[in-house]
Amino acid sequence: MVRVLHSELQSNIGGIEAFLLNLTKTINKTNLQFDFLMRGDNSYLENTLKDYGANIYKVPSGMLNYYKFVKNILIKNNYDFVHVHKNSAANIVLPLMVKKYTNAKLIVHSHNTSPSGGSKVAIILHKINKNKLMRLSDYRFACSDTAAAWMFGHDYKDEQVKIIKNGIILKDYVYNPEMRNKVRTDLRLTNKFVIGHVGAFREQKNHKFLLKLFSQLNIPNAELVLVGEGPLKEEMKRYAKELGIQDKVLFLGSRNDVNNLLQAFDVFAMPSLWEGLAIAAIEAQTSGLPTLVSTNFPTDEKVTNQLYFLPLQIQIWIKKINEIEENSKKRPNNSEIIKKAGYDMQDTVNEIKTLYFNEKLK
Repeated sequence: MVRVLHSELQSNIGGIEAFLLNLTKTINKTNLQFDFLMRGDNSYLENTLKDYGANIYKVPSGMLNYYKFVKNILIKNNYDFVHVHKNSAANIVLPLMVKKYTNAKLIVHSHNTSPSGGSKVAIILHKINKNKLMRLSDYRFACSDTAAAWMFGHDYKDEQVKIIKNGIILKDYVYNPEMRNKVRTDLRLTNKFVIGHVGAFREQKNHKFLLKLFSQLNIPNAELVLVGEGPLKEEMKRYAKELGIQDKVLFLGSRNDVNNLLQAFDVFAMPSLWEGLAIAAIEAQTSGLPTLVSTNFPTDEKVTNQLYFLPLQIQIWIKKINEIEENSKKRPNNSEIIKKAGYDMQDTVNEIKTLYFNEKLK
């Protein structure tokens, strides 16, 4: 039996949570046990992972309480691997604990190119800690070259870091016109031109830019659908009201059916200030959507000819959205293209599982 502790889940389903959900659903659990550290509550996330045999450990707040709780988990469960999923090296308490209290192999997996909150303090701590994190880790994964350079340094060697693409369950995202009609009816979006976005309400996702450009868009039947939770959500609701667009913006909160919601969109927009590699943009391309992203995305985000890199200038985004609205085309099935590019979760699973079991046999 190979025992793996993953850290850590948040209550909002963001990129890391989506990746771990897909991984857990796809990987064969024979002789494999997944456990998770988690902050906050999300009944869908918890129940789904438990249905696949995982144990969820809710970490307490406060550093001292966290340390005592996690120390006990590490010692009690005798893990073979602790797989730490991180956006930065600002906090390396868990990696230090793994090395102090266990014989587990430490995997550090980079999922971004800046701390989630983007604070100056976090960036400074990241710079201080990243070389130490490199030394502590037994294995290093990253979702893209830019995420690898951010976490492990621009001079990292290919043999030191393995690029593990953020695979998705392809069949869940293939365009389905019946589902499109159902979702658009349920959300009262029939005959609307729908611009969609999926992402946590944090500085990184740049919702203010998206709301401002939407307020200047001259498409009478346009609606903006925002999926996600986060600390800036209420501020963005107030900003939408200031702009006078509150009646044309849907704040859907955290959803477990993003694959279905994508069917209802006409354009997918992500004007992020930084990204490691956004699973949401891969999902959007798989569903056949025209996908607009900022030039802050890594180049390997582009898998189909339906993804466009745009500078963060409102009029450029408006021009592209108008072009898409005027020249709407039949949605293609991009699943084979996505699979060939390496974003099939089964391929991701095979790479990760090979490491788990080969290392165990040493």
